[in-house]
Amino acid sequence: MRLRNWQQRAIETALQKFKSAFTNFLCLATPGVGKTVMASALADILLKQDKVDFVLCFSPSTVVANDFRVELEAITGKRFCGGLGAIGSSLTYQSMRHLDDTFWQLLSSYRVFVIFDEIHHCAGNQIENANAWGAEILKHIQGRAVYTIALTGTPWRSDTIPIALANYIGEHGRLHVDYSYDLKQAIKDGVCRVPHLTLVDNELITVIEDGGKENFQSITKFLEDSTLPYSEIIFHDEVLRETLERGIVRLNKERLIAEDAGGLIVASSISHAKKIQYLLSQLGEYSKVVTYQESEPERLIQNFKRSNEKWIISIGMISEGTNIPRLRVCCYLSLVTTELYFRQVLGRVLRAQNNDREMGYFITPAHPRLLEFASRVAGEVPHCAVLNSSNIDDLDFTRSRVLIGDSSLCFNPQVITKTVAEKEFDEGLRNDLLPLWYDSTIDSFGRFRQKIFML
Repeated sequence: MRLRNWQQRAIETALQKFKSAFTNFLCLATPGVGKTVMASALADILLKQDKVDFVLCFSPSTVVANDFRVELEAITGKRFCGGLGAIGSSLTYQSMRHLDDTFWQLLSSYRVFVIFDEIHHCAGNQIENANAWGAEILKHIQGRAVYTIALTGTPWRSDTIPIALANYIGEHGRLHVDYSYDLKQAIKDGVCRVPHLTLVDNELITVIEDGGKENFQSITKFLEDSTLPYSEIIFHDEVLRETLERGIVRLNKERLIAEDAGGLIVASSISHAKKIQYLLSQLGEYSKVVTYQESEPERLIQNFKRSNEKWIISIGMISEGTNIPRLRVCCYLSLVTTELYFRQVLGRVLRAQNNDREMGYFITPAHPRLLEFASRVAGEVPHCAVLNSSNIDDLDFTRSRVLIGDSSLCFNPQVITKTVAEKEFDEGLRNDLLPLWYDSTIDSFGRFRQKIFML
């Protein structure tokens, strides 16, 4: 198969490092550029060169593990079901704790190449500071697998624990990366779509509190000075309709270009997802909801991937590593406001489908942290225009333009807060907030305005 230039360079760099056995190769590549294909092609080369006997792959979810299995089988022409006659297996990190000694004996008896997808989920350089997944890697794989490759698009953790198998250098503990491929280069190469980020704000948020009214000129001021949480913003009908209507307009335009273009809506809880689905139906749009409570959520995602349907609403089920290239528009209405999750979800709409210039659209309320992250993404894209507008028409780009030049990006992992798992966004979260409604609530919104980061 024909590899992209960056994939070929990464493989060549890995093979050079693999001249020494029992080595790990850390590849940092922006979400959506094809790390799965690169790692699968590397596995094929190692098998054909008779440098390994088996290949194992570990991923953070069953959806991603299945995608990896399909890619490995397609590229190598061999089975990866883990059964008799298979050359390997694609598993989840969760499954590691249920594998017995007979399985792990494979690494001592054979030459095994292990692929770790989204390695930032696995923490610890020793058993004492490792999380559950990191501990399994340290106990069973480190020093036993002949070669390992660790993949990530977001190499940050919410704590100070090192990423498993990673090397940190210098007095400030800088993460050593063997190969890096950033968003700026991916856009230049046509591997990623250009991100178009719309952050929706409001110039007059009125809150009734203790019998009186107080006005806030932005979501940022509301969060700084009001007693109400961000959930009151993303649960409010006016905010939801404003965000969804922008998404509908954009997706309809994209479907004139690509008739199978799809939209992703990231909700914060099951009740939130159902509310969004109802509001979409009022706007004449059909959608599917996929949550961990479904009997076969992976099948629903795969069916949507192969369909021509417009909208899918997810709560953490479609984020890192999930490969649905036809997704072009994302309405982000999650309570998670960490850079890791923001970048991973953004990556779902940045996978390029052809060589023409494409855009991936990301629409979200203007939470101050999301504004900061959007600004950082803009800093990675040369000649990015930032448009400020009070016009509620998402497609009116006639306002003032501020040009942002190239900039280098430096992230401080200490400021990244913990990503919350999907199950923590259940009905209990909404119930915990109910007492606040007796004392204060959002009464009304004024005119919506936006900040757009586009090329």
